[in-house]
Amino acid sequence: MATRQLIRQDLYSATAVIGCAAALYFIYKNPADALSNWYWLLGLVVLALALIGKVLCGTFKGVLVDERNVMSLSRLQMLAWSILVLTAVLALVFRAVEAGDGSCLRDATGCVPDLPQQLWLLMGFSTATLVASPLLLSNSGAAEPDQQKAEQISNGLARQGYQVSEQQLSGPLYRNNSPVQARWSDLITGEQNSNCLHLDLPRLQMCFFTLVALLIYAVLLHGQLSQGTAVGSLPELSDGLLAIIAISHGGYLVSKASQNSLVTTAVKNSAAEQSSS
Repeated sequence: MATRQLIRQDLYSATAVIGCAAALYFIYKNPADALSNWYWLLGLVVLALALIGKVLCGTFKGVLVDERNVMSLSRLQMLAWSILVLTAVLALVFRAVEAGDGSCLRDATGCVPDLPQQLWLLMGFSTATLVASPLLLSNSGAAEPDQQKAEQISNGLARQGYQVSEQQLSGPLYRNNSPVQARWSDLITGEQNSNCLHLDLPRLQMCFFTLVALLIYAVLLHGQLSQGTAVGSLPELSDGLLAIIAISHGGYLVSKASQNSLVTTAVKNSAAEQSSS
C-alpha cells in the first residue's frame, strides 16, 4: 500500500508540474489583456497549491494546515495576499513583455510594476503574524484537561460532527490526528482544548477584516488591470484600511499572548495551592 501511495504521489506531482508549465505557457502566449491573464493566473496558482496539499497532506487544503493538523488563519491570510499580489504582478509583466516585444527584459527596465509602500507594510504584517503565532502557542502554559473536562469537550465535538477517533484531547492545545480532519471552522474557534468549542472573537475579527481587505484590493486590481494602458505601479491601499488591518493583526497576537499568559498564571497558582496544602 505504501508503494502504491508513493507511485500515486509521484504521478500527481508529475502531472501537476507538466500541467502548470503548459498552463503558464498558454497564459504567456495569450494575446488577451492583463485582466483575463490575471484571472487565469489566480486559478492556476490556487489549483497548484491545492494539488501540492493533496500530494503532501492528503487533502486539497493541506497548504493551510499547520503542525497541529488544524486550519491556520495566519497561513490563510499570508497565502491569500501573496497570491493576489504576485499573480497581478506576473500578469502585468506578461503584458509589458508582449507589448514591448521583450525589450524591457533586455533593458531590465519597465517590466515589473512598482509595489506601493502600504502593500509592503501589509505583507510585513502578514509575515510577522505567521512567524509570531506558533511562537506564542509554543509558550502556552495551558493545563491538560481532566477527565470531566475532556468528556465535555468530546461531547461538544461530537455535536459538531467529529468522530471520537478524530479527537485529540491530550495536551493543552487542540490537535487533529491528521491533516484530512482539519476544518474551516478551525479558523475562527479557539486553539486550546479549553476553548476549542467556542468562537474566538479576535480570530473572527482578523478573518473578517482580511476578507474585506482582500475584496477591496481585488476590486482595485480589477479596475487597474482592465485599463488598456501600461501600468507602472499597483494600486495603493488607503491609510485607514491599512490601520484597520494592523489593528486586527495586533489584537489577534495580543489576545493569543494574553490567553496563554492568563492560563499559565492560573496553572502556577493552582500548583502552588496544591503544594502548600
